[in-house]
Amino acid sequence: MTSTLIIGATGLLGSEMAKASARNGDSLHVLVRPATSANEERMRPLKALGATVHVGDLDNYDSLVRAVGKVDRVISSVHVGSASEMTLVRAVKDVGVSRFVPSAGFGLDFAAAAPGTIAPLDTKRAVFDAVREADLPYTIIYTNGFFSTWVATLGDLTRFGSAVLPPDEVTLYGDGTVPATFVSEKDIAAVTMRALEDPAAVRTEIRIARNRITQGQMIDLWRRVSGRSPRVVNMSAEELEALIAAVPGLGLLRAFWIRGETALETDTVEAGVLYPELRFESIESAFVAMAERGGRTG
Repeated sequence: MTSTLIIGATGLLGSEMAKASARNGDSLHVLVRPATSANEERMRPLKALGATVHVGDLDNYDSLVRAVGKVDRVISSVHVGSASEMTLVRAVKDVGVSRFVPSAGFGLDFAAAAPGTIAPLDTKRAVFDAVREADLPYTIIYTNGFFSTWVATLGDLTRFGSAVLPPDEVTLYGDGTVPATFVSEKDIAAVTMRALEDPAAVRTEIRIARNRITQGQMIDLWRRVSGRSPRVVNMSAEELEALIAAVPGLGLLRAFWIRGETALETDTVEAGVLYPELRFESIESAFVAMAERGGRTG
């Protein structure tokens, strides 16, 4: 039985990775911080999956070595701004695994995204450079836009986490006609598991470029599916630049809705082309589920 360690397994993406690994029949291992391990509510889903729990921290090299040493392969789904993943790269190199999926890829394809878009993306580039320099058996999965971040906010990153349903007021960036691509966390996990079983995916980069849609189309689709009519506030590209100057983390809005970097064609192989047997959730079906939940809670 193959053993897989998920780092960040209590997060949105990590929890889907843990469930997919368990469905795959893996011996599931998870690394959680001490505070998380003491939180029964957060640990309950992992225990239900039969996960072997390792307590440690990305800043604690020894704890990483102990956990990595128990498994065949490692998936990191930590937050994009975690420079501590450099310590994980060192631990994986020193211990040795059959496959390593760093969190560096869970976002924009480096071949499409311009350097300097946002600081965390440059951090991820540095992590990937370290992975390649260490000659690790990596697989990078470029995801572009997560459903939970972008679809749930109708493409307005400033609304993230503000409500269960898409917002009643949304900012439309630029002219609203630049396409972007999006994928659910569940489908990201499915692609990752499929790539881990593919010996040809060692030292390979894979991008997910499904659900191509403009922000204007996304807002119109939500109107049609839900019957709700969010108020749209227009923001020009110039106004967005001024906003990014004040809040640099919003540079992703430029990448998605002004430069269209998630929808650019690159030489990176696309997941749906590479694995045509996989089926991806659509934005429309995600909106239907959101509208139904809103009806139950409204």
